[in-house]
Amino acid sequence: MKLWIIRHAKSSWAEPRQTDFERPLNKRGNADGPRMARWLAYQADPATWIWSSDAARALATAEFVARGFAEANPQVVADHRLYHPSLESVCEVLRETPSDHSSVAVVAHNPGLTYLVNHLAHERVLDNLPTFGIAQFSVAGEAWADFGPAMTTFASLTAPKTLPPL
Repeated sequence: MKLWIIRHAKSSWAEPRQTDFERPLNKRGNADGPRMARWLAYQADPATWIWSSDAARALATAEFVARGFAEANPQVVADHRLYHPSLESVCEVLRETPSDHSSVAVVAHNPGLTYLVNHLAHERVLDNLPTFGIAQFSVAGEAWADFGPAMTTFASLTAPKTLPPL
């Protein structure tokens, strides 16, 4: 199985009265979206199931992820437990993934995702998962219902700033 851990793209702070939950992507986040979607389109094992926080910036990022994985016809599912999640809440959500999906993405927020990536990698592989940063893991096992950190192997980390210029 394959797991894609994805932090939402850069968000806007332009409207001071807007709640954190309602914040949209900013100009850079909207520019990084198509670029990362193009990169995702060339990756092996595209996600067919995309879990996303239900916050505006995460859902907007999940739509870019879905565009990148378009050939796999992924389903995007919003879940409030992924809004500033704990390690256990992400694992709990992943365990609810339908068994017929072998490649899954999670779009959520920091600091939880940085902790999650390091925990699943069994070592500190990063200090901060950047906006629209994508950590890939291979997952041993047959079913998401059994998902746990002992099953994961870190594969790679990609972010908009690590991609070659267009």
